[in-house]
Amino acid sequence: MTEVLRLHAHRAILGEGPTWRPRENAIYWIDLRAPAIFRYDCGSGAQQTLQVALGDRLGAMVFTTDGRMVVADRGGLHLVDGASGERRQLAHPDSAQALNCFNDAKCDGRGRLWSGSADTKDTDANGSLFVFDRQAHGRRIDSGFTCSNGPAFSPDGRRAYFTDSYAFEIWCYELDPASGEIGPRQSFAKVAPEDGYPDGMTVDAEGFLWNAHWDGWRVTRYDPDGRIDRVLKVPVPKPTSIAFGGPDMKRLYITSASLDMNPQQLAEAPWSGCLMACDLDVTGVLDHDFDLGAILDVSGGLVTP
Repeated sequence: MTEVLRLHAHRAILGEGPTWRPRENAIYWIDLRAPAIFRYDCGSGAQQTLQVALGDRLGAMVFTTDGRMVVADRGGLHLVDGASGERRQLAHPDSAQALNCFNDAKCDGRGRLWSGSADTKDTDANGSLFVFDRQAHGRRIDSGFTCSNGPAFSPDGRRAYFTDSYAFEIWCYELDPASGEIGPRQSFAKVAPEDGYPDGMTVDAEGFLWNAHWDGWRVTRYDPDGRIDRVLKVPVPKPTSIAFGGPDMKRLYITSASLDMNPQQLAEAPWSGCLMACDLDVTGVLDHDFDLGAILDVSGGLVTP
């Protein structure tokens, strides 16, 4: 059985979005409900909370190719300056849905950012999947989702994965990496309700998809045809997202939630909400950064990477 380690004792309400930064030997992760961006130093074991402005409900954080950060939240996409802590809106293509919040985001191999919106009441299928290209121009490519989650991309960049957690199904879209043309939604894998809700995901170098199962106590590895290859048991009921990292890209980082858990449940799963990791026999793929191109910085000046 693969050993899962707790890296830090901080308990997030809804931990999400692990992001490996190899040059720093650090993993970044976030709390959606008590909005914060954390940095865990894998050498020293120290964790810090970044002093940056965030909205009342966070959905995702990605790095840009020039080293800045973009957050997706209730108010759309925002550029965040790590030095000054300031936050500036870039785009809000889902503003007509006042109760929606962007949730989960990752970038494809050409630096386009994919993020879906979700109904904050968890009842209505008002969410959509958007792709943001250079200068944060967004296009809606699919809709009808209640709780958007996922995005992940095959190593060759020709397939995008996505899920609506409440549909208990993972989908894929064929993608032309050069043109950005996206094919229709296709079913990739269905998740049995007793195994939990499909949540955040990533891929490994062999093209297998790893998915965290909320309320399932597990992370599942699927082969490229959508068949279950293996199940990794975790010591928390609500794993939320995963990312590969470490010097050899064989360490899987796992975020989790303590949301809506009572004292007895937390006593039974005390690592809920914590950042965890385990070492595997497969090599992962590094997540890509957002290529914004020329874009205004938070002070209003034009920055060209």
